[in-house]
Amino acid sequence: MVRIDVAHSCASFSGEMLMAHDALPAGDQAFIEDRFGDVPGSDANSAVGRRRSRKGAKLAQWQLKKAQELMFEQLTGALQVIEIAQGLGMSTMHFTKAFKNTVGIPPYGWHLRQRIARSASLLHDDALTLAQIAAECGFSDQSHYTKAFRRLLGITPGKWRRTLKTGSLRGDEIIRLNPVR
Repeated sequence: MVRIDVAHSCASFSGEMLMAHDALPAGDQAFIEDRFGDVPGSDANSAVGRRRSRKGAKLAQWQLKKAQELMFEQLTGALQVIEIAQGLGMSTMHFTKAFKNTVGIPPYGWHLRQRIARSASLLHDDALTLAQIAAECGFSDQSHYTKAFRRLLGITPGKWRRTLKTGSLRGDEIIRLNPVR
């Protein structure tokens, strides 16, 4: 009968993994930690055996930044979540859940807010019609744009523009969103 000391084997394996982790360049260490969680015993995880929060996985700061950059590239059209997830090496479902856990709203909601923020800044230009602004911000037509704007801000784009002209409203008073490029 062969007897295996499981505790010793696990401790030995954990030690070997920690040495392998520490031997990686810093960028690779961050990738491993982001992909598989903190490495027990490493400096990044002082609480050995710490569990994930009940709310689920979150995106690392570099993943969030890259995801937002990829979404900004799609600002004038429909959001292709699958492309963003693939760009981060994740499944679509995992990315969507992690993004929501990190930001507080799903990717589509964040993307829509950025499009509305961009459109609100374009409303300052009287030379642009609402239909042109809608097209510039990736809405299928002016009606779709107006409904989305009203749903998010509680005011139509036309009324927003008229209120801006009278000077009784500043653009930053209502829209408190992430800055749009």
